[in-house]
Order: sequence, then structure tokens, then C-alpha cells
Amino acid sequence: MPCDWEDCLKEGEEAFQYMIHHYDDMLDGDRVKHFDIWYATYWMQSYYDDVKELYGKEIQVELVPWIKNEFESKRLFEPSLWKPFRDGDCPSYMNVGYKKLFFFRNYYFQLQIETTCSDCVDCERKDNPIHFHLALYGWKDEHSDKVLPYNDVSVLPDYMMPEQDWNVK
Repeated sequence: MPCDWEDCLKEGEEAFQYMIHHYDDMLDGDRVKHFDIWYATYWMQSYYDDVKELYGKEIQVELVPWIKNEFESKRLFEPSLWKPFRDGDCPSYMNVGYKKLFFFRNYYFQLQIETTCSDCVDCERKDNPIHFHLALYGWKDEHSDKVLPYNDVSVLPDYMMPEQDWNVK
């Protein structure tokens, strides 16, 4: 059963506030605590595992400076750049997504604030399970400005998520 949108908004605000007040606790030097790669859309479910396996460690090396840059630019704490998203496969589950996409090689990822944690060596379910993770959004082919594999949206030059995906409830 889908979560009530008002409940999603409330949980999203709580996760956002946690990030603002615990930003330093979510990073550990050159790594993101609890780091994982998941899928941003239902259609990415069959792809994210391979990307995670191939590039997970490399992605995290580039992700931490990117997050720090977003923090220093004051964008990371801008509420209008974060919103709740329901999981496409399990609508009773949600996370909070950042509008600006992280680009690694030819892959687009959405930075998310995850509100649950499973099999995590960092917290082992002892403390708050809220943490950053990445969600595969798609990839870019050098012959197209469309996000693959479905070629139905284009990422904006500033790497902001297209409105048709951002405005989904």
C-alpha cells in the first residue's frame, strides 16, 4: 500500500533536517558512511547492481568531493533541491532525492538521503539509520543528449533532474 503523501513529506523533512544537523557525521574522510548504490527509477533495477559492482569504489572517490562542493556552494542545504520520492517497486517505501545529478563517467546518479539501513557495517542498526546513498538514474550515450536506456528525457546542462521526473509524487 502506498505511503500517504503527507507522511512522505513529513519523513522527508525529518531526513533533510537530520542531514543539516549531522552532515559531518554522514561522511568519514574520503568516504560516505553507509555507502550504497541503488536505483532512482523502477526501470534502473536491472542495471544498478552491475554499475555498483564495476565502479562502486571509484564512484565514492569522486562522490565525496562532489558532496563537499555542493555543501560549500550552499546548494546542499537548499530545501527546494530536495524532495521525497516513493520507491517505484515498493510504494510504501520512500527516500529523499537531490535535484542536481551526480555525473560519473557516463552515468547519472541521484544523491539521496536514505531513511533505513540494512546490512551496514557503519551502524549495525545501533544508531540513526539516516545516510547518503546514490541511485542510478541512467547514462549518457555520446551520440545523444537523452538519458538512456529509454531516451525519453534530457539532463539539463547544469545537471538538474528534468522536471518530468522531479515533479513525480
